Amino acid sequence: MKIHQLRALVAVADTGSVRGAARMLNASPAAVTQSLQQIEGDLRLQLVARTPLGVTLTPDGLTLLAHARLIVGQIARAHQAVDTLRGETRGRLSIAVTAWVAMAFLPDAVLRFRQRMPEVQLEFFEGLLAIANPRLRDGSLDIYIGRQTPGEASAFACKPLFSSTRAVVARQGHPHAESRALEELLDLDWLVALDPETEGLAPYKMFAQHGLPTPRSIHFLHSLTVAVALLQKTDMVSIFPWPLVELCAPHESLCAIPVREQLDDSMVGVISRPGEPLSAAAECFVQCLTETIRRPASTYTPEMRRVMNSVDVLI
Repeated sequence: MKIHQLRALVAVADTGSVRGAARMLNASPAAVTQSLQQIEGDLRLQLVARTPLGVTLTPDGLTLLAHARLIVGQIARAHQAVDTLRGETRGRLSIAVTAWVAMAFLPDAVLRFRQRMPEVQLEFFEGLLAIANPRLRDGSLDIYIGRQTPGEASAFACKPLFSSTRAVVARQGHPHAESRALEELLDLDWLVALDPETEGLAPYKMFAQHGLPTPRSIHFLHSLTVAVALLQKTDMVSIFPWPLVELCAPHESLCAIPVREQLDDSMVGVISRPGEPLSAAAECFVQCLTETIRRPASTYTPEMRRVMNSVDVLI
């Protein structure tokens, strides 16, 4: 297997077509096709299949793809490290950021980073476990600013940043807006972020640990925008970390339901692949984020003061 063949496989997987892969790699479609044919011939396996909707990977192709992403990503990071040694910092830094950290700290952190590494291209993803963890594993994400997998030891390295409690949220004027117990909310439709690491079981554990049955209706989501839209216009409820409540509730007509039960804490940190040093760009970004978090309290807006009062800073 050669690196250009693995790059072709990754590009086809990402674009869904040979032509799209060729554009991504700045190569001809014939060259991409040849690379795929060569690696299939060397391995004596069919890796791709053409369908009416484009090119898809076979099960064998998907197995190889996971390794190809890691190898291609590691080669790219090696080139970036060499560029840094030469005093030439460039390349791409891919980051997933959980919603409330993005709202509270990301703009200032990015401004600091752009001043120090203006040649580095930034790529951002929504910081949900279902998005971040697979990308960390396959090497397409450099760092994840977000929460660890709940309820079990994480498979990743983590530098803690914050700890906070969580709250049940609903629209203002919700029929259960003043409920004092989770038991009163069991018959509602719940919106929760899917946690693939525990096969979606995390939301159910919250009720079990208080001796309650599972709500009759739990729905999974992968977008804060979708969650807010549904909460605003329906009687669904969800679970937010308190900093997100402070940032969203006043502007999105939401409220925290004052249940007496203590919900699990949520720990947010800088999460990365274990046993692999961060690139110079990633180290710089983490430093810029840390400086932003540690900025003087006198610079905070009233909203940011409420956010900071809702967390324990761990750095």
